Amino acid sequence: MTEPTDISRRAFVGGTAIAAAATTLATGAHGATPPPAPAGKKVPTIFASGGGFFPQAWEPSLTPEYLLGLTPSKRPKVCWLGPASGESAANFETFARGMETHPCEVRHFNIYQPETLDFADYLMGMDIVFVGGGSTRNMMTLWRDWGFDKALRQAWEAGVVMSGGSAGLICWFQSGLTDSFPKVLAPVTGLGFLPGSTNPHYNVRPDRISQYRKFIADGSLDSPGIALENDCSVLYRGTELVEIVSSRKTAKAFRLTRTAAGYDEVPLAVRYLGV
Repeated sequence: MTEPTDISRRAFVGGTAIAAAATTLATGAHGATPPPAPAGKKVPTIFASGGGFFPQAWEPSLTPEYLLGLTPSKRPKVCWLGPASGESAANFETFARGMETHPCEVRHFNIYQPETLDFADYLMGMDIVFVGGGSTRNMMTLWRDWGFDKALRQAWEAGVVMSGGSAGLICWFQSGLTDSFPKVLAPVTGLGFLPGSTNPHYNVRPDRISQYRKFIADGSLDSPGIALENDCSVLYRGTELVEIVSSRKTAKAFRLTRTAAGYDEVPLAVRYLGV
């Protein structure tokens, strides 16, 4: 896999060192409120989950509230991207329903029927871009063929908040573990906005753990890597990991690093968004 730039590597190592300390992350944030952004400028921001972005009907909607708090807009414009699911109308409706109780405007940009080919201009008009789950491999192929990946980078660098879950987590990293391939888990190359690799749904099936460890150890996936259980999300500003949060008290996250003996795995501090 590709190696991060020196700047990205320093930022990533610094961010993970903060989280790995397993002490309280001194963000000054409480509940579902994200830590404050640096004053006076827009910072490239990514907030993505390992799965389970929306709660069950009887649970508080913590993660969407946190996401919307990352933008100063009182009614953020949220663009849903669904190429990983073949632009599934049902998946978009599920997302729109999940957000309808929050003060925001939800739109769907369908890459199969694009309303404009000036992708960057369209994305710059959004406050948040949310990438849905599905086949990461198919999504990356489509984005690169259309040049949509370049537009996403421009929007991210301009301060549009990038978000998503599952495939919408993997896509932002250099690489990740995907179930896009029939019956097997395999490495896939992402956009590389964030250095290292990632693995969502870390608590869903045992081979997500064993395969991620294997691919980190043999170099098939970029090291260091971050593995997230469902209901666990990461916040990056630039390429620095700011904090890890969860909507479930027991949700966990781990950092995996390639070593001479294979790999090293350590738990990361996770802030529960509830009370």
